[in-house]
Amino acid sequence: MLKLDPSATAVIVVDMQNDFCHAGGYYGAAGRDISAHTAAIAPVAALIERARAAGSPVVFTRLVYDERAGAMEDRHAIRPKRWSSSGKRLEPGSWGAAIVDELAPRPADIVIDKPGYSAFEATGLEQSLFDRGIRAIVLCGVVTYACVLATAFSAFDRGFDVVLAADAAGSWNAGLGRASADIVDLLLGHAVAIDDIQFAAPAGVSVLNGVLG
Repeated sequence: MLKLDPSATAVIVVDMQNDFCHAGGYYGAAGRDISAHTAAIAPVAALIERARAAGSPVVFTRLVYDERAGAMEDRHAIRPKRWSSSGKRLEPGSWGAAIVDELAPRPADIVIDKPGYSAFEATGLEQSLFDRGIRAIVLCGVVTYACVLATAFSAFDRGFDVVLAADAAGSWNAGLGRASADIVDLLLGHAVAIDDIQFAAPAGVSVLNGVLG
């Protein structure tokens, strides 16, 4: 069991957006298999419910199309060898870019838009977490080997302790998803099941209705 201080831990829900996770979103409507993404919804919901009850902040990220920089695949002269262009999606303010209804953010949650893989690049997330006294993050969402893993590396480089809720993450490629968990264990922190994560106040501090006392 991995015990985390709820006052110093945030849960970061990566890119659980309609275009990725809804049958009517961009990828679902295009016929892509999004079953691993939709399967992550329930465990993510369970994880953030426990985090909120313990008083830990919840962060939602949204990958959005950047009109100034263009789509990620258009920003480089040398593109990833196996990259396949997907067209325009995840447009700011659109239904496709919104978080799925099952995980709808609450007013107290932090919601950030990001133009690339990492939730820390070109966003104010790092300062927002430090201002709240956060020193550890629990990552979940999609895609495990892309935006989730990129955010894990960025968090580690910035001094945050890293936990991956491995069964609350989804991937297009299951093998790369498992490999991402191995990378976290090897280089960044711990990859564990949500049932092995406990939000527990330090000895001598009690938590009542999500408030440290």
